[in-house]
Amino acid sequence: MPALDVIQWAESSRRSGTLILSKFEREKRFYLQEGKIVFVWSEGEGERFFDFLQRETGIDQKELSEALTEAKALNIPLIGYLHSAKKIETALLERVLREVAEAALTDALQWGTGTFDFIDELPAIVSNGPLQLNSSHIMLESVKKYDEAQLSCKVDTARVLDEIRTRIKQDSLDLPPIPDIMQQIMGKIDQPLFSIDDVVGCLTDQILVSKILRICNSPYYRHAGKIGTLKEAVVFIGLKSLMSIVTVHALSGFSPRNASEIRKVLQHSLLCGMIARQLARDMRINSEQAFICGLMHDIGKTILLDLAGDYVLSPELQTRLIEQYHAEVGYLLASKWNFSDEILETIRFHHAPDMATRFHGLIEIVHLSNMMATTAFTPEDVAALAFKNIEISQVNMDEILAEIDNLDQEAGAIINLP
Repeated sequence: MPALDVIQWAESSRRSGTLILSKFEREKRFYLQEGKIVFVWSEGEGERFFDFLQRETGIDQKELSEALTEAKALNIPLIGYLHSAKKIETALLERVLREVAEAALTDALQWGTGTFDFIDELPAIVSNGPLQLNSSHIMLESVKKYDEAQLSCKVDTARVLDEIRTRIKQDSLDLPPIPDIMQQIMGKIDQPLFSIDDVVGCLTDQILVSKILRICNSPYYRHAGKIGTLKEAVVFIGLKSLMSIVTVHALSGFSPRNASEIRKVLQHSLLCGMIARQLARDMRINSEQAFICGLMHDIGKTILLDLAGDYVLSPELQTRLIEQYHAEVGYLLASKWNFSDEILETIRFHHAPDMATRFHGLIEIVHLSNMMATTAFTPEDVAALAFKNIEISQVNMDEILAEIDNLDQEAGAIINLP
């Protein structure tokens, strides 16, 4: 939830407490009483209350610090103490507090990302003071100043990309935890005497069950008869493929604000997995593993679509960000979720198979599948490609290319099941 929404929520519900905004080592605190801003604390340049007050009154920092210490000792609000003991006019204190609040919130809007926490605690040093600022007015002025700043200068794209690169290297991305249903299934599989019935018992989500059955009965699997039960489906597709389908299903609901974009990525990923399975089968390579890796190859895009929503980015920059970093972020997520080495390497090198040090044939298949699922390929286009570890001549390429549109529609129907 954006910080502005939290402030608006606190105002409309007349909440009292402390809103803490933070980004890396920077932190701001907005103290609210019955939805009104009563004080703001920040160590940011140009956002310190005492700095503003010193410029307006000429009182030195030492005296202001002593006033803070005395107010704490007396357990009374600082602003009330400054008004009564230091004889500073309420109108001046209100103007200073308003300027500090607007400066701090405007700067927070420019962060583009960060975290917030709201705690239902209000220290005595700020509560029940003589000033209560209208939160909506502060937000409107801050947004206005932020918009003016955006119009006066272009977004520093290099800074945003460098920041995301740093977060990737430092492993400070807020990657989602492994979904509960995946933990349940893996817990069953890890048991020495597990049964298929144990795994099937974990699959209680009706939409997920519908997706599994539809995938098993889709044309690309070419099953002789119709699979009607979940147990038959799990036996047919195998546990590894099941885990991949469960993962994609979990990610489809990962970020509601980007649901449509994420579903497009997952539809493409499922199509890629279907193509990879057919290519691998014709080449007599493990088709189940190819399907899994094809399905998982763009998993980083789902995370970045959520992360990019926290930044103020143009559509062009967001696209560039996702294309440039999705393999790295996907590799981090897959590592955190303890995926197999084959999946990890495919995610990492599916755009650059020559850089891989193992699983070369598998990665080249997914690389080719990704291209076929992304652009309108012809048999001539495919024939012009050169691969070191797979033999395209073994594949009935005309048949696969002729089926891509149908497979894409089927993938869309599966991903978008209500």
